[in-house]
Amino acid sequence: MRRLLIIILLTLVTFLAKAQKIEYFNDLMSDMYNFAIYEPAGYDPVNSTDMPVVMFLHGRSMSIGLGGYRYGSISSIKEGYEILKGQPALILEPNANGNEGWGSVKLHKVYEFLKDHYAFDHNRFYVIGMSMGGWGTLNYVNKYPDEVAACVGICGGCDAKTPCGLNKVPTWIIHAADDETTAVACSDRVVEAMKTCGSTNLLKYSRLTSGGHSLIQYFSYYNLYTWLFKHNRTNRRFDTSIDFVNNPKYPSVNEDRYWLGAGHIADEIYINQTELAKVKARTPRQQGSSPIASNSGTNSSNNSNSSSTTKPTSSTKPSSSSSSNTSSSSKPATTKKPVSTANTAKPITSTKPATSSSSKPNSATVKPITSSSKGIYIVRQGDTLKKIARKHKIKYKKLLQINHFTKYRKIKPGDKIKVA
Repeated sequence: MRRLLIIILLTLVTFLAKAQKIEYFNDLMSDMYNFAIYEPAGYDPVNSTDMPVVMFLHGRSMSIGLGGYRYGSISSIKEGYEILKGQPALILEPNANGNEGWGSVKLHKVYEFLKDHYAFDHNRFYVIGMSMGGWGTLNYVNKYPDEVAACVGICGGCDAKTPCGLNKVPTWIIHAADDETTAVACSDRVVEAMKTCGSTNLLKYSRLTSGGHSLIQYFSYYNLYTWLFKHNRTNRRFDTSIDFVNNPKYPSVNEDRYWLGAGHIADEIYINQTELAKVKARTPRQQGSSPIASNSGTNSSNNSNSSSTTKPTSSTKPSSSSSSNTSSSSKPATTKKPVSTANTAKPITSTKPATSSSSKPNSATVKPITSSSKGIYIVRQGDTLKKIARKHKIKYKKLLQINHFTKYRKIKPGDKIKVA
């Protein structure tokens, strides 16, 4: 009996050691961006060579020092949405300065760090992003097409005059015609420029009639990730079996099978220099692995996507461009003042604890709930978004839009909401 108890305890310890977690690398390496890595339960950084990687690039409002509302892949997971839905993956989320935009070369250093010290399937590396992150996505993939299996660029553009690198990668561009922050002409120009490079059978352009610049809901659609995982570097075909734009699969909080409950992440670890040295000393068992057969994306209709590409109505060029080999920072052609609200989720730029790597942010440091000031309202007990909208004489839909919220967004006391 004693031996059985020991075995059970050892099994439990092993399971807990491999529970899902997020590691934050902040202000540790000056030659690359700060970044976070989400690791699913059971992930082994030395032996999990079959794990895909999704790199999410945020927009300007989430940049260092701006404290905008957080959205994207890791944020969706932290809120409890099962976006990976039985498809475990690493999620890499760098953090950039909004005044500088995304630099492809600097981003690549983050990716190389991941390759050197984390096991994953190098044939299944994907890049997604919106706004400034949409520019960053297309710029990065254009410069490093041989490393990316597929990409999704939303509400962005590309700095290269002839982005021929994008023609080599299954690329889904999404932009709304009524976007007042980054003109849809920026994506129109990319699509037209890609046509001058040759075949665009790996491109799909969803030119939406409405949606503005608030298309963050796509990062909570689990079939966006399902679509990504249908592709790999060794089989360059655009999968047409999944359409997450016209037929989104959204893990609503009302559907128990998709809702895991907020705060289910086992650990949020803020890496210090001592732990960084241990990570750097680690070498994955293999540098890449063969693609998994079930995700090979060999659908015979893959090459038929060109008919679904909507011809843009305008080929207006954005205000700036560069050659395809330039690693210039990616910025939207037009910008607005970023959203200044802050979500209670711990941002990547948070100061790391000086003690153990497994320590969590101290709840005692949370600011007390106060009344609104300078257009910011701090949620009180019993508040709802509709009540807040009525109280501040703002339309409910407008409140959702300026905060980049969906109608499924839950709030709790202490959340900061932009009301003006």
